[in-house]
Amino acid sequence: MDIVIGIGNDLRGDDGIGPRVVDAIRARVDLETMTVQQLVPELAEKIQHARRVLFVDASLACDEPCLAQLEASDHRGLGHACSPAALLAWTKLAYERQPESWLLSVPGTTFELGEGLSPQAAAHLPKALEQVESWLIQCLKPVPMISEEEA
Repeated sequence: MDIVIGIGNDLRGDDGIGPRVVDAIRARVDLETMTVQQLVPELAEKIQHARRVLFVDASLACDEPCLAQLEASDHRGLGHACSPAALLAWTKLAYERQPESWLLSVPGTTFELGEGLSPQAAAHLPKALEQVESWLIQCLKPVPMISEEEA
């Protein structure tokens, strides 16, 4: 099963874009969805069973929604909260496996207290949803088999 995790706080403006994306796809039966305010090492138990994981989070570092594959970090971080790459590292350490993982970064500009997305972040929502659909379609493509002669 694939999991899509929306990261962010709906009460901090554009930080709520991750949960907003997940809310838009929650009715799909072909994947599991969840929203969290922050990633914590305890989520390793949940994601270790997944085939693939897509993290969706707001970012100041991009100008448009950007989908990138993740690798486990060598640094698992300190404290309770962690990054997606650190969560993968915790998963690999605890369960000796990690799912294929991706991060969809969605531009945000306003992170102050307040409900609702800024007009700029809201304008990126359709493109972010297209990226999620693209990610889902990618997993439905059959994997080419290698014949014994090619191996």
